[in-house]
Amino acid sequence: MDRPLRILVVDDEPDILEPLEFSLARKGFEVATAVDGLEGLDKAKRLPPDIMILDVMLPGCNGYEVSRMLKEWMENDPSAQSFPILLLTARKVDTPEREKFIATWSRADACMYKPFEMDALLGKIGELTGLGDLADQVEAAGAQSASSSESPSEAEVA
Repeated sequence: MDRPLRILVVDDEPDILEPLEFSLARKGFEVATAVDGLEGLDKAKRLPPDIMILDVMLPGCNGYEVSRMLKEWMENDPSAQSFPILLLTARKVDTPEREKFIATWSRADACMYKPFEMDALLGKIGELTGLGDLADQVEAAGAQSASSSESPSEAEVA
């Protein structure tokens, strides 16, 4: 990919949204955000991301509904660009059967539970976008830039 991965993060909790936006942007991703389901739906249709990270409990329209509407739009509109949807939720379901039913109904590509580790999220993003383990790639890129920055720059030499 010749441009940064575009990620749309939809969450109504600033304590989740802001650090997640900051962390992903710092790792080199292009990050857009929305604070409710309807705003997320609109942004995803106007400028489709490479992946959407979608909270479940949202005002306006919950994440399950947003996911289902987007997947139906991608399936039925020939001009729609398809992208994976990763649900994030703090609300664990009672049984594996219920979890499977919700995943099937929402048509989301994957689900992660809050709280989560950033490396686990990067791994899931890489898996869903076909880019491999992004946690390892980001770590390797960081190590490479750190080693290249150990030599003095021209400004430091002058």
